[in-house]
Amino acid sequence: MKNIWVILKKEYLTRVKNKTFIVMTFLAPVLIASFYGGAIYLATTGAEDNTVRKVYISSNSDITNIKKNKIDNYLFLKAPVNKDTIYNQIEREEIDAWLDIQDLHVQTLDSAKLIVKKSLSVVQLSNLNKILRDEVHTELLKLSGISQTILDSTEIKGGIKMVEIDKTGALKRSNSELKSGIGFILAMIIYMFIFIYGSMVMRSAIEEKTNRIVEVIVSSVAPFHLMMGKVLGVALVGLTQFLAWIILSFGLLFGIGQFIKPDVGKTGIPPEAMGNNADLAGAQGFDFIQQLQSLPFGQIISIFIIFFLGGYLLYSSIFAAIGAAVNQETDVQQFMLPVSLPLVFGFIIAQSVVFQSPNGNLAKIFSMIPLTSPVVMVVRIPFGVPWSEVLLSATILFATFIFMVWVSAKIYRVGILMYGKKPTWRDFYRWMKQS
Repeated sequence: MKNIWVILKKEYLTRVKNKTFIVMTFLAPVLIASFYGGAIYLATTGAEDNTVRKVYISSNSDITNIKKNKIDNYLFLKAPVNKDTIYNQIEREEIDAWLDIQDLHVQTLDSAKLIVKKSLSVVQLSNLNKILRDEVHTELLKLSGISQTILDSTEIKGGIKMVEIDKTGALKRSNSELKSGIGFILAMIIYMFIFIYGSMVMRSAIEEKTNRIVEVIVSSVAPFHLMMGKVLGVALVGLTQFLAWIILSFGLLFGIGQFIKPDVGKTGIPPEAMGNNADLAGAQGFDFIQQLQSLPFGQIISIFIIFFLGGYLLYSSIFAAIGAAVNQETDVQQFMLPVSLPLVFGFIIAQSVVFQSPNGNLAKIFSMIPLTSPVVMVVRIPFGVPWSEVLLSATILFATFIFMVWVSAKIYRVGILMYGKKPTWRDFYRWMKQS
């Protein structure tokens, strides 16, 4: 145990005192905020195309003929009779598209064709589909005797605001988009840290092996202690950096929050109509910062640290064994792909299945598989996960880590002193079987 502590201390202090580590610890929160802020901005506004597109439209039925001249950024014009004229104008890009509708049964639009020179995007085509269906639906309602005035008066505005009941029975605003964003960021942090710091352990083992330093070290330290010291030392480096980010982020969050005070009077609900629902009315006036501050960050961070450590320890023990077995970094790729695929798969699952149904069966299954649970579970945390599931998943994760340390130590013990020959998966299996 003393040898593990000595190696842990050396690995930790060497990296923490590094100038790059210190600079990135303070700079990273700003870079991450800028990165995600820019990505969100580009996703919501940067990709928006407001170019007016001219679309010829021809139809064999007055019902399917779009009556409005301009809808959104589409300008609809009556198509000329001569098809060659239309084709020539499309070819010369004077017209963006020709919407030719030949459907006789208007409730099944399966013969509508959009003729273009340059393909429209999925979003643009979806918008055109929606415009056509809405116009046909409106015309059918008018034929049923419903006037345009009545149609306009029935237009629905606003939407559902989700509210949660907390442990005290009070009502508070709930924001699924915010929870999804936090879960995604936490999963991304674990994903990045496992590769960054796990690779750091692997490179350290390769460096010591190629420099023949390890031959001196293992003469006084057991390979198992050497591997554990490296894994735990680098784990503390990553944990230190993460905690520093949390403190800095909370400082910025609550600092900004001081300038934004919740105003119940701006909820849009008359005071006399609030009655006993003051909690609900006040929650509806909270903005993004107040909603963020209302999340159970203590629980979120606690569970995150558990799975951050479990995921890192599991993967870094595997990376350490790979680093000890290979002779140079160019030999690593054949072993890294099979090892990293479960983590990449877990991240894909976290983005798809979990976002759609964070408490569904698939999400629960992948939360229990140790190679995917570190990223899948943290995405589910903001949505509320029973402690029984968290403890079961964490137990499986750390039990798998202990098993992998035992397996990796057997590989490390033999591989760290092997030179010249490129190892194979068969060699790994043979080294694991050696007593």
